Amino acid sequence: MLKIIWNKDDFERVKSKLDQEYHLYMTQDPNEVPVGKVGLILSEKNLHKLRPILEIIALEKTQVLLQTVSGWLQIHVQEIIYLEAFGDEIFMHTTTMSSQVIKQPLYQLEEILKPYHFARIGKSFIVNVSKIRYIRTAINAKLDLELINGTHLEVSRSFVKDFKNALGIQKRED
Repeated sequence: MLKIIWNKDDFERVKSKLDQEYHLYMTQDPNEVPVGKVGLILSEKNLHKLRPILEIIALEKTQVLLQTVSGWLQIHVQEIIYLEAFGDEIFMHTTTMSSQVIKQPLYQLEEILKPYHFARIGKSFIVNVSKIRYIRTAINAKLDLELINGTHLEVSRSFVKDFKNALGIQKRED
């Protein structure tokens, strides 16, 4: 048996995802874990489930440091919905604050955010894949994305294949 113990507030943010995907036994029993903590108990036959669980937990806590016009901003990657280049300015749209102007170029931001499930969808856009509500086909072999905040973005034709690969929905070519 393996126990994982972590902060109750952090746990609440990932609880539904863990319940739906992994059907795990979780406890707040004071005999099992300290007060204010939550425990996850896995049998040895389910140890293969541990890595994705830890990745989900780590993703919720991951922060990046980005340069803005007024200094440096530390932000949880899960708060970022998408980034948009408009002229020489990069706008970061988030779930928790108004848009921020970021001083780093889009290609650098793409490299920084790629490990955290972000994908380039056009010359001027990077999107957080976990913030997509719907994906619809559009005219001219493009895709229309509806994000959790109601924003619609278009995946340009030259980025559709890479975008589908990033999501794991690209059809195999014979």
